[in-house]
Amino acid sequence: MPTTISAERWEQLYRLEFARVYRALLAVLRDPDRALDAIHDAFVAGLRRPPAEDDDLAGWLFVVAVRSGRRGFGRSLLRLDHARSRVSTDEIEALLDRMEVGRLLAGLTERQRAMVVAQFYLGLDHREIARQFGVKTGTVSATLAQAKARMRAEVRNVS
Repeated sequence: MPTTISAERWEQLYRLEFARVYRALLAVLRDPDRALDAIHDAFVAGLRRPPAEDDDLAGWLFVVAVRSGRRGFGRSLLRLDHARSRVSTDEIEALLDRMEVGRLLAGLTERQRAMVVAQFYLGLDHREIARQFGVKTGTVSATLAQAKARMRAEVRNVS
């Protein structure tokens, strides 16, 4: 039987995963403020109702934050000042602009972007993505296949 994560452990795990999940959210949501608000909302959700286990915190935090970002929640009451200092928005924007991946991700739907980022950036497999997004593994496979086909077509169009 899983045990609930303590608030202290949750905060420690959050701080360890913050930069990585924030960058993943920025790639999906394409808005630094929306990504920051979403990750803070997810953190608050985790404090109120922490996940049962901490073995896949990055995936849990990412999915909860993507859902929050989609709903367009306002700024969270909890504001962690270290957030912007850890990951400069300019650094991330420059990285995405330099990378072909940023352009290709921009051409995907938000759902496709979220699943591509979950697989290739967070390293989640189809089963984990399906569990986190509450869909069947076949849906994940189809969504990723469509996303990859769309990115391949875009690469061919540019070439």
